[in-house]
Amino acid sequence: MVDGSSGNGGAKEGITRRRFTLGVLLASLAGAFASLVAMLKLLVPEKKGGGYVATIQPGDVLVYAEGNSAGSAVEASSMKVGDAVLVYPTGKSSNPANLIQLIKLDEKAFKPPTDISLTDKGFAAYSAICTHLGCTVSWAANKESPDASVTECHCHGSIFNPAEGAKVMGGPAPIPLSQIGVKVGPDGTLAFTSDFNGPIGPQV
Repeated sequence: MVDGSSGNGGAKEGITRRRFTLGVLLASLAGAFASLVAMLKLLVPEKKGGGYVATIQPGDVLVYAEGNSAGSAVEASSMKVGDAVLVYPTGKSSNPANLIQLIKLDEKAFKPPTDISLTDKGFAAYSAICTHLGCTVSWAANKESPDASVTECHCHGSIFNPAEGAKVMGGPAPIPLSQIGVKVGPDGTLAFTSDFNGPIGPQV
């Protein structure tokens, strides 16, 4: 009498092996595809702007972004020529795209391509996000000649001239910092009057 159980067992074992081999092959292909996608992400640059979308509206009051006065309205009288502070529109500090550098220069110091219509009483405002890789810019005050003060990015050395539309004076930043309109109100506080006049965030 012939026992057929061993034949069935062999067939089942063969099917199991084929399934295992197929599973390993599919897993290998999935891994290779994931590696290819990761490599393509490195080769293809991210969308310009880095996802920065500001939510500033005309009429939003400027408030200090840092320090003991954070959240308090900026008083025009508190700034002298050559000063600069980081500000947000009131109630919108949770969005990093809204971070602004507010600057006070002599009104006669501004030259093209500064949009003079976006300035008021020597105040000008620019995006505080470097157009290179998105670091927050800093103010380099020139005590001997306040109107010659510049905006710097300490991450990679970009320098911008706020008196001339925040044009790039040096470093890897590809375009100027975008300007946004500000105006001094009757109560001495400042408010935004426009949207940005160009793109914000990294542009490389």
